[in-house]
Amino acid sequence: MSDVSVSVVIPSHNEGQQLLDTVDCLLVGLPPAGEIVVVDDGSTDGSGEQLARLGHPGVRVLRPAERLGAARARNYGATCATGEVLVFSDAHVRLAPDWPARLLPVLVEPGVGAVAPAVSVMHASHGAVGYGFQWKDAALNVDWLGWQGEQPHAVPLLPGCFLCIRHDLFAQIGGFDNGLMVWGSEDGELSLRVWLLGYECWVVPTLEVVHLFRAAHPYTVEWELVLHNLLRVGVVHFGQARLARMIASFGANAAFANAFARLLEGDAWARRAWLRSRRLHDDDWFFRRFEMAW
Repeated sequence: MSDVSVSVVIPSHNEGQQLLDTVDCLLVGLPPAGEIVVVDDGSTDGSGEQLARLGHPGVRVLRPAERLGAARARNYGATCATGEVLVFSDAHVRLAPDWPARLLPVLVEPGVGAVAPAVSVMHASHGAVGYGFQWKDAALNVDWLGWQGEQPHAVPLLPGCFLCIRHDLFAQIGGFDNGLMVWGSEDGELSLRVWLLGYECWVVPTLEVVHLFRAAHPYTVEWELVLHNLLRVGVVHFGQARLARMIASFGANAAFANAFARLLEGDAWARRAWLRSRRLHDDDWFFRRFEMAW
């Protein structure tokens, strides 16, 4: 895939200097036929305007008419992107300039739907690295996976901070879930859907994306919306028994009633029916495949 065209889509909301530094980093390794599409999602810090004034060739800054949130902003950028491969990047990452040569060939492998590098922590004093992740319980708490060897390999779920997927496949499977609000669960949901629709998620363990994990977002994230997103993943993807365990794990949470009422007003059940008419595997198959017991 050395001559493939690549579009890097970066959603950004009040990312400040991190956005500018991320774009500078990715430009170094961007293939000649590549582009960077920044979705300035309602920023008030002037970072999008500052990037636009720099006038980098191959960099476009889009400004949606309304605040979209993480999933919808990624979809908006993808709709405007021209590349054969989409790379969804957070606005606060760094990685080696040879990332295209390390990631893109994996997408040629039969059955591989999406690929990502390992993830390390920016400014960390320790050497912790995650090689994909999995859900460890019915509340969808996350366990990062450890080293399994240097060869690219399948993992249950890929982090959304730097994720590559063919543009045509992304459109075919329906993109990110537009029903997910503001932030949370968009990467796990997409990864699960890739698996259930008959494709695989792979990680390249010898390439690391350095990601800024912050104690707080530069914008408000309400727990009710995070909980809504978790419940939506369950309603769309899980069978009755697993969904019941999930609901039981959140039932005593003070935000549960509002989150579930919000879920009822959306299209989660319609999306559940849509997915069931197309998927090759169900959630039980997925959890057996990766020996996740709950």
